[in-house]
Amino acid sequence: MFFKAKDLMTVGNIGGGVAAIIVAMNGMSKATTPEEGKIWLFWSAMCILFAWVFDAFDGKVARWLGQMNRFGSEFDNVADLVAYSVAPSFVVYFAYAKVLMLPGLASYPLAQQVIAVVLGAIPVTSGCIRFARFNTVRMDVPGFFIGFPRPASALLIVALLNSHLMEVSLTMRWVGVAMVVFLGIMNLTLMPFISHHGKEFSSHLKFVLHCVWMTVAFSFLAGILVPLVSRLVGHPVKPLLPTNLVLDWVVIWLSFYVSVAWTEIPAETLRRVRIVTAAYNRDSEHAPSH
Repeated sequence: MFFKAKDLMTVGNIGGGVAAIIVAMNGMSKATTPEEGKIWLFWSAMCILFAWVFDAFDGKVARWLGQMNRFGSEFDNVADLVAYSVAPSFVVYFAYAKVLMLPGLASYPLAQQVIAVVLGAIPVTSGCIRFARFNTVRMDVPGFFIGFPRPASALLIVALLNSHLMEVSLTMRWVGVAMVVFLGIMNLTLMPFISHHGKEFSSHLKFVLHCVWMTVAFSFLAGILVPLVSRLVGHPVKPLLPTNLVLDWVVIWLSFYVSVAWTEIPAETLRRVRIVTAAYNRDSEHAPSH
């Protein structure tokens, strides 16, 4: 049977993406004010974070169960398209159509809607182009992604739109617009980014990675899970940390990844990437059409 137990993790990845879409759609129809919309926007972003948790463990589960196969690899790739390209487009559109009104456009609601539509189209468009491009001619550099990875792009976008940075100044909403465009472009570049697949990390990078999961996990536990469980058992308590802090940490760590992680890439690897990408550009022009 081609569908195995480990593929249920990938189903969870898809489920998180679909849940994000549903939450964003409900926010569009039910939120009557931007403040109400922020609640729906937060949980739509969290759904994508939950999707990533399943995605992060599907390969490990496959190795633990000895169920590695080509179907799983292709299934995971398609699931990523749903969770990190389609779902973020719904979240971005919802954010800029209903929640994050841009300064200077209060008298131009049509302009706000046009911007929301264009921004919402960017994650799914760049994701589909990337999906088709890498299925045309395979390009692999062990230990590295070519182009900014879709999961990191999706998480950075939705986390930024929910972060406390958006409350610092209304101008940050325009920064969010620029970030969506920037990450759409970075998805399509042929720049290398450090991957967790088949990569032996240096000691200081291992320390950073431990800081990533510990800060995110602790913020989720203290800011979301504890108050949620307390309400369910009938003894509500206030969050020990700000609820949005978990997404603030996502913004911090992924901003570090997109801006300075390339300094960890050896010169020899950069040379190899240039050779591989040059071959990719040449071979893709002669790839058979379907």
